[in-house]
Amino acid sequence: MGGLTQPKRVAKRVAAFLLLSWFTFSIQGAEPVVGSVKTALGGITVRRGAETIPVREGMHLFVNDVLRTSSDGRLGVILQDGTRVSLGPDTELRIDSFVYEPVNGRFGLVLRMARGVIAYVSGKIGQFSPASVRVETPVAVVGLRGTQFAIVLEGS
Repeated sequence: MGGLTQPKRVAKRVAAFLLLSWFTFSIQGAEPVVGSVKTALGGITVRRGAETIPVREGMHLFVNDVLRTSSDGRLGVILQDGTRVSLGPDTELRIDSFVYEPVNGRFGLVLRMARGVIAYVSGKIGQFSPASVRVETPVAVVGLRGTQFAIVLEGS
């Protein structure tokens, strides 16, 4: 019986590790990925909650992420529905809302632009439900009626 003590301890440790791993991955996976960074040049950060993180190619993006490019920064993003958004220098863009549930007929995309330059090419959300796409700026709201557009927002 003394030989069973060590395997029991190992089994308990493995079970605790698996439970902790499952809990950790459940928390991390609670927020769905809405897109990813395809190209990143120059100074670019993402503000995620209280953290500011340097952007790198392949990085996943989430709702409420705030993307910021510096004066030498350029960023290319592709969202889960195939929407492509490019940010030029000195740009700030927040992913305010993203819903892509074609099986349930639910679509929505809201981007909030504080400053800078963006170019937008529609993905499936814009194709299936153009009225569900909006880009908000401090001075106007752009509703999608086509498949692509660009915005330059100057001033402070």
